[in-house]
Amino acid sequence: MKLCPEMLLRALDVSELAHTVSSLKGDMPLLYANQAFLDMTGYGRDEVVGRNCRFLQGPLTEVSALSRIRDGIAARETVQVNLVNYRKDGSTFVNHLYLAPVPDASGTPIAYMGIQSNVTPLHQRLRLDHEREKLAALGRLTAGISHEIKNALQPIRLMAEILEDWESLRPDDIRRSLATLRTNLDIALQLTTDVLGVARNPSHRGADAVAATVLAAETRRFVEGIVPDTVRLRIVDIPSGGTPGSVTITVRHFLQVIGNLVTNAVDAMQGRGDLTIRWGRRGLLPGEAEGLGLLPGDYLRIDILDTGCGVEERHLGELFETFFTTKPRDEGTGLGLAVSQSIVREAGGTITASSQAPGGSTFSIHLPTIHEA
Repeated sequence: MKLCPEMLLRALDVSELAHTVSSLKGDMPLLYANQAFLDMTGYGRDEVVGRNCRFLQGPLTEVSALSRIRDGIAARETVQVNLVNYRKDGSTFVNHLYLAPVPDASGTPIAYMGIQSNVTPLHQRLRLDHEREKLAALGRLTAGISHEIKNALQPIRLMAEILEDWESLRPDDIRRSLATLRTNLDIALQLTTDVLGVARNPSHRGADAVAATVLAAETRRFVEGIVPDTVRLRIVDIPSGGTPGSVTITVRHFLQVIGNLVTNAVDAMQGRGDLTIRWGRRGLLPGEAEGLGLLPGDYLRIDILDTGCGVEERHLGELFETFFTTKPRDEGTGLGLAVSQSIVREAGGTITASSQAPGGSTFSIHLPTIHEA
């Protein structure tokens, strides 16, 4: 039994997919439309055969989609596109249109077959999912800003309380408290600028190269101002010998990272213990670099070690995930480490964590160095 044209047309007519055939002559009138097409559009067969399919277009039909269709037909190519079409009653639907040239015996295209699918529910679901993603991103951004401002305001409040008794303070203590106030106030005020900058260009924070020695000096001044007297602070400076180089990060963003890590360390020690900040240089070979997700080369490494409660091994891989926290519900947001990792990664580096629970934790910052010629 051979497949005859009549059988093929009957097969197309019972298909659940809308099929059309348009001539390539003249204004490309429809030569055929199956029942599924008529059901989807609301037109009768005598209302569509002999007409160009543009009767399905309307004010909301995307110009870009129409251009793709015209260009594809002109080039005699297959076209796939989603576009808004109109039914006879004026209602709209999202049409997933597939167009393919139909050749004659010599291979020359003489017509176009169209397959149409109503993908309105899928399109609406994807649009809702996209809106939910945008709202979720906005929520994370808002929560992150709130967290960072809170971190900056805590030392400000502490210094303000200390300065209330300024008459009993030594001049050096007053100067240190005022410097801490200014630094943390700058961090809080600049967060709005950061949000605007990220909105315009999410992949760039506008950082210039800063010398590692400058970062070390600023970090010492900053940390001495925010660590309570009940914590024994030890800072091991960059080893002498050789130029430590520069890194591409702003001082303020770096102090924002240090502030998060130091605050977490103090919390882990419940405000009492030993905190060490150790500066150094590290050359990463290809194998080591790949394990850290970095490129091979020279890196500035800053280790922050505490004698707190440590982190369980099962949690180490989750520490930098947004909203993950090991703190009680009312004490942690799970944003500080995620924000810090984001800042360091934008500078080409990474933060890693290790722990000897219950004997303390080590957080290591790696930043690629730039050496002057």
